[in-house]
Amino acid sequence: MPSRHLIYQGSRKPDLGEILIEGEAPEPGHRVELVRRRSPWDPERDVVRVIVGSDPARADVLIEAAGIEPEHFRLYLSLKGQSPNDLKVIVDGTVGVNGRTVPHTEWCSLENGDKIECGSWIFHFEQEA
Repeated sequence: MPSRHLIYQGSRKPDLGEILIEGEAPEPGHRVELVRRRSPWDPERDVVRVIVGSDPARADVLIEAAGIEPEHFRLYLSLKGQSPNDLKVIVDGTVGVNGRTVPHTEWCSLENGDKIECGSWIFHFEQEA
């Protein structure tokens, strides 16, 4: 199974305040492993769902910062070979991928190196074989 990460890049608004990822203040380049930590999920499925958000009871990747929703977005990561990784926005207008705002009504396929904007916070999606 490939290893997948979010790589923290910083903020488009330097005066936005502090960001905490899993309780720590990250520097740009900080890698966050995308694994299910807290949310319930059926282990028999051929994908794993990883919730990114600010709710410590639900978010698998806990991000506490201005503009981050309790469940900001969900990633559906394939457990089989080269199948696509999908992103699903929970709150409309809060996530952009490669400069395009992703509506909450659509699925967005992610590729290695894609830029994900969560409000003003910027990450890159990384997948290693």
